[in-house]
Formats: sequence, C-alpha cells, structure tokens
Amino acid sequence: MHVDVSKDVGTKIERMSGIMGIGKKELVDRAILTYIDSVSRFLELKKEFREWDELSDEALLNFEKSL
Repeated sequence: MHVDVSKDVGTKIERMSGIMGIGKKELVDRAILTYIDSVSRFLELKKEFREWDELSDEALLNFEKSL
C-alpha cells in the first residue's frame, strides 16, 4: 500500500526513524497499530459506558416502581 503524507509528516517520520534506528515503514506500521489499538480501546470504553448508562436507567425505573 502506498500512502502520501505531508512534507512535514514525512520529515518527522524520517527524523524519528533515524533516532529510533528503525526503517520508516516499521515506524509508520507501529504508529498506525498504536493508533488503531487506541481507537479500539476508546470504542470499547464508549460501549461500556453506554451499557452502564442503560443499566443505570433500568435500575432507576425499577427503584421508582418500588416506591
């Protein structure tokens, strides 16, 4: 796959790959995998919050019915 990046990003990739002693492709692969992992975790957390919100609503309704 070929991806075009801005000149600024390309310069940063070149610089960081040199500092880290890894190829540009490996750096970009790592960065993308890290980003995907972060987004996946965020979506899982968002789903968990939604589930907790639904449980909270259900608990409140059950409490109100018991009054």
